[in-house]
Amino acid sequence: NNLSAYVSVMKLEVLVFFQQWKEAVDLVQKAGNVQLFLSSTFVVVRYTFLEALAYLKAAQSSSGWKKRQMKKCAHKAMQLIRGWAKNGNVNVVHYLHILDAELAVLQGKNKKAKKSFNAAIATSRRHGFLQDSALAHELASAYFKAQGDEFWRNYHIECSRTSYQEWGCSEKVEQLYVRCKDVKE
Repeated sequence: NNLSAYVSVMKLEVLVFFQQWKEAVDLVQKAGNVQLFLSSTFVVVRYTFLEALAYLKAAQSSSGWKKRQMKKCAHKAMQLIRGWAKNGNVNVVHYLHILDAELAVLQGKNKKAKKSFNAAIATSRRHGFLQDSALAHELASAYFKAQGDEFWRNYHIECSRTSYQEWGCSEKVEQLYVRCKDVKE
């Protein structure tokens, strides 16, 4: 029903922002096709983005058949978003950059990942999506950490904290503060 669909979207939003990827994928799979019950175009688009991101992050920590399945599910959601962008929805362009960056990470395409993270951050910021700019910085920070690049990891985590602060998400700012403190010690 409608209420259950909207609750699923809000839960997914929280799971993604706190990077609970396994739980996010579990929720998406359990919820089924909630887009059928959502009346707001924005909410459908947002859910589709969060779904694709959760699947990409799950694929990054999986192998074999499960990795292929997660990537396939992400690709399906990404195709919807590409279609919306192609039809003129400029408010999804930053979503595509974030997803392209995470797909590049999954595929081991480092130059593409860096370029897409930078585009995601710039586009999110330019269009006023502070929460997505913060998320893109945070994802970039995780990418650079995995690459062993502490300078860019720290830069992006600080930028993420600042963006979340500007957006007013104090719990996330606190979580990142603890993470930054751990980095510096």
